[in-house]
Amino acid sequence: MAIRPKCDMCKKELKEFGGILLSPPKKNIVKKFHLCVECYKKISRFFWTK
Repeated sequence: MAIRPKCDMCKKELKEFGGILLSPPKKNIVKKFHLCVECYKKISRFFWTK
């Protein structure tokens, strides 16, 4: 049985991978968040807008 992660933003099961978001380190621990394609597009607009 394959593992099917869910998008940590919209909570839908990932049909294809969109991206992974890493948190800033805190006491040498980093949190990893899976994103679907649509949520990745929303997040990336926030970071790369002028």
